[in-house]
Amino acid sequence: MGHVSPQSKATPAEDGYIIRRYEPADRDQFLDLYEEVFEKPRTPEWFDWRYGGPHTDEVRMFLAEKDGEIVGAEPFISFEIRGGDESVSALQPADAMVHPDHRRNGLLTRITEAAIDYYTDDGPSFIFNFPNQAAIGAFLKLGWVQVGEVATAYRIQKPSAFLKSDRAQRMGPFADLLFAAGHRARDAATLAAARHGGDDDVTVTRHAEIPAKRLAALYESATPPRLHAPRTEAFYNWRFANPQWDTAAYSAKRDGEIVASIVACTQATRGITTTKILDALPMVDPEAESEAFDRLLRVAIADHDYADAVAVAEDTVPPKVLSRLNFLRNDSFPMSIRGSPTPVVARPLVPEDEAQWTVGGRHLADRNDWRLSFAEQDTSV
Repeated sequence: MGHVSPQSKATPAEDGYIIRRYEPADRDQFLDLYEEVFEKPRTPEWFDWRYGGPHTDEVRMFLAEKDGEIVGAEPFISFEIRGGDESVSALQPADAMVHPDHRRNGLLTRITEAAIDYYTDDGPSFIFNFPNQAAIGAFLKLGWVQVGEVATAYRIQKPSAFLKSDRAQRMGPFADLLFAAGHRARDAATLAAARHGGDDDVTVTRHAEIPAKRLAALYESATPPRLHAPRTEAFYNWRFANPQWDTAAYSAKRDGEIVASIVACTQATRGITTTKILDALPMVDPEAESEAFDRLLRVAIADHDYADAVAVAEDTVPPKVLSRLNFLRNDSFPMSIRGSPTPVVARPLVPEDEAQWTVGGRHLADRNDWRLSFAEQDTSV
């Protein structure tokens, strides 16, 4: 595609809509539109965190405007993605929206096409994202391919938060007590089993702030070959700094050396408080540190016993640790009744170029070539 000139983007279509790039003066109108569409107020500090970061020097966003009013937007989060020994710039669409009064006019398609046209000549190598089932068809029509899915494992701590009927809600406190008692009994049994011949030299430290430099060094000691966001010091200082998250970091030491870590965030959304394990190290051979991950998660769970649920993306923590701690994946019964895995889609900016489909020998369309935690996902904000 050819590069879209600023003049052509500012020319109204026959129906009066202008599709153009974001400008700094648009921020207040964008935040107003965001609150109108998503019913969530957002601050300028959140905006700067969300669409800024170490991998861009500008807000990457395209807008639809009519009669001087912003009525649609598609912002992008800027990532660095590493595969093997190669790192490239990538974009992730996030918070695409159209004002209710202006829907069914093809605005999101027009905005997306303008963004693709512009960014084809502006540096990023590819786009990847995690659309819901209702939106995935639109992306496939615009050249994205479905990579696969990412399952999420949940430890339900307060089932009452998920009960809808009046009768079920009346039983909620009793159900919470039963769940808590059951978790305590199973946790105690699995902890005793794990300690039988386990690693008693592992100690866990809670950090008031993310120890970005130390975690980046742990990451660099063993970098995974699969596609992922590299855990640099700058990445840690940006990615987990959402002003609306309650974030905590934990490290596990053995013989005075950090051998594993997790980063957790907690936020209430639609009346449900969820603690998410956003990140975990090591990313290479995590099974070798199962004991350390077990200790880390137990401490984090105890610290967040007020949360309705604890969630972990499938590529993050060894499955046997999650099983011991009563996590259930949403790609199997019974969690599949209430939810499903998240689709993953990707698109090189120049899909006709075969070389654009690989990074460091890893293929964008192969789910096995990706390592996807919540840190790579447009997780709940």
